[in-house]
Amino acid sequence: MDVEVFREDIILVGVDYIGGEDLKEDLTELINLYEPTSIGLALCEKRFETLEEKKEWLERPLLSSYKGGESATLMYQIFVEAVKENLRKFKKLEPETHIAELVDVADFLEVDVEFIDRDITVTLKRAIHDMSPVETLRVGWYFKSAMLSFSDEKKAKSVEVVEKHDDIVEGVLSTLDKFSPDMAEKARRERLEYMSKKIYSLSKEGKILAIVPKSNMRQVKDKLVSLKWEEKKEGTISGHEHLEVVGKKVYKKLLRYASPIFFISLATYLFVFSDVLNIWRAWLYWFVAVGGMASLGALIGKGHILSVLTAFFLAPFMSLTLIGPGWIAGYVEARVRKPKVQDVQKLMSSRSINEFLSNNLIRPISVGIFSNILTWTGLFIVLPLMISFLG
Repeated sequence: MDVEVFREDIILVGVDYIGGEDLKEDLTELINLYEPTSIGLALCEKRFETLEEKKEWLERPLLSSYKGGESATLMYQIFVEAVKENLRKFKKLEPETHIAELVDVADFLEVDVEFIDRDITVTLKRAIHDMSPVETLRVGWYFKSAMLSFSDEKKAKSVEVVEKHDDIVEGVLSTLDKFSPDMAEKARRERLEYMSKKIYSLSKEGKILAIVPKSNMRQVKDKLVSLKWEEKKEGTISGHEHLEVVGKKVYKKLLRYASPIFFISLATYLFVFSDVLNIWRAWLYWFVAVGGMASLGALIGKGHILSVLTAFFLAPFMSLTLIGPGWIAGYVEARVRKPKVQDVQKLMSSRSINEFLSNNLIRPISVGIFSNILTWTGLFIVLPLMISFLG
């Protein structure tokens, strides 16, 4: 443990977030010595919940992720939990567990606890957002090795880089160095900026004892110095809200608008320049191609019959909106399967592709993904037929 007083209202404490050393007595001594108003932990709420409320977290239903359109966020959470599980199983490490225990110490001594790290899913999303398609595919292969491999050897190898660090987020970002070092470095800078601004802002409310990864001590201190000068020069410091926003890639935005614009334009043209038979024929082709491919996607995802029917009947209409029809079918699948967080653990122990795809957590996601992909495939299949009506 390294302790450094940055100034009277900010005390930095560097510890190993992966190693597992008992810090409860040390924290008690530091609280008695410095009498802080709050304790800052380099965790986000999602990571803390999985550590402190393990049993409750495992029983938590995941349907809300589909309601809120947060399937991608859920996948990132699963990935991080897979990394932690592999560290426990193959490296005999309990990452961040000893840090979560410090909350009980702070509560007992009546000191507020603040989570000063950025949401891990936001950090990963922003890191991957600006990668090229090739880089993204390579990262996806690493995710696959950590989450989906049926080989213990591959799972153990996927966390070899992570175990060399004192912080699980830094360990994961270090693995991204192999795929896109510029993006990984950008994610590091953003994370350090986020933590430093949280610490600096909390110091305005009282003295903060900030417990950060030991490897980040120097960078956090340097950033705090720059924030101090920024405040002196500008009278205030800039916020960190921009670091929590994940934009959408331009081509994805265009794809979302392409389908409704095309069909509305075509329908208008046929209504004005063609006969009623052509309009009905165009609609039939559209319905069968888009609905049929969407339902096939739901079947490939091992969806329930209700999910398959939902995909078939809704896709022709939903593809005219800005909502992916597959996610509606995935939501129906989630209602049927009622996945819980404990299905994540079952997922990690899958020994075959069939066992993996049959998992209650994976089925709604795979139904949503395959149904969306094949919906777009159906659109491109029917496109030449629709254009033929223009002649």
